[in-house]
Amino acid sequence: MASSLLDATGRALMAGDFDAFANCFKLPQSIVTIDGVRLLNNKADLERAFVRVRAHYADIGLAKLDRWIELALFDGPDVIRSCHMTHVRSEDGTLLKDPVVTLSQLVCENDQWLISGMLYSVPSDSDHGQALLSGGTPPKTDQVQKYAAEAVFQSYLDRVTRAYLDGHFATLSEAVQLPLFVQTSKGTMVVMRTDGLEEDFNRTVTQLRVHGVSDIVRRVHIAEMVGDRRIHGAYRTHILSGARLVIPAYKSAMTIEQGADLNWRMTSVIHPMGHLTMQAQIDAQAAPGHGGLT
Repeated sequence: MASSLLDATGRALMAGDFDAFANCFKLPQSIVTIDGVRLLNNKADLERAFVRVRAHYADIGLAKLDRWIELALFDGPDVIRSCHMTHVRSEDGTLLKDPVVTLSQLVCENDQWLISGMLYSVPSDSDHGQALLSGGTPPKTDQVQKYAAEAVFQSYLDRVTRAYLDGHFATLSEAVQLPLFVQTSKGTMVVMRTDGLEEDFNRTVTQLRVHGVSDIVRRVHIAEMVGDRRIHGAYRTHILSGARLVIPAYKSAMTIEQGADLNWRMTSVIHPMGHLTMQAQIDAQAAPGHGGLT
């Protein structure tokens, strides 16, 4: 089903067929980039984004939209969480921009599967990001709600950071909802089991200690409510050894959801530079033409 919707939206984008495109979406819904959130309230909002994205593709010389599902899994009988990769290519097959990873939620209503939310691994200030966010409106939250979202998100970041610094896996485990989607510019990793999460945690803690990390400072850039119990946030990470940055600061994005027990848990995270291990980050920074956010 995820592949069918991806094929249908791809054909509609290339053909400029908005009606066929709109038939694949449930409205209203949120559209999220690394550091931006918009609400698509109706078909007019969706159409503005559709037109702007097509204009962006025309500007960069798109001839072929190469997209495929990396993974899809049921999250209950009527919900699918999927991830797809997009390569935008010229007539001769040249890749025109960095690959884009998109996390989607699909819901089944009246025996029809529809896209009900999308999260893109692009920054909001890029041309692509601006096109994606052009159609909707900012979340309708007052200042009190905005500050509350930022406070919750910062508190969550501090809790997870302390788990890594203290090497306390139980704290991290309580802060993660499985399956966890970890998206990077190279693909997607899904952590399905607690033992897989612990293995990755232990590897990261070891690397932090090998590189003499004394502190990790994460600061909220944005945090927005995108549902009654869901927050999407972007944050910048500074990894320090004393007063020295071990690697340049970098930006990531994360979605957290509140369970029935009122505990906030991570459901997806985007690391544009690559999966968050110390060696992966160091290798990414050293690579020629590195395009990660800083």
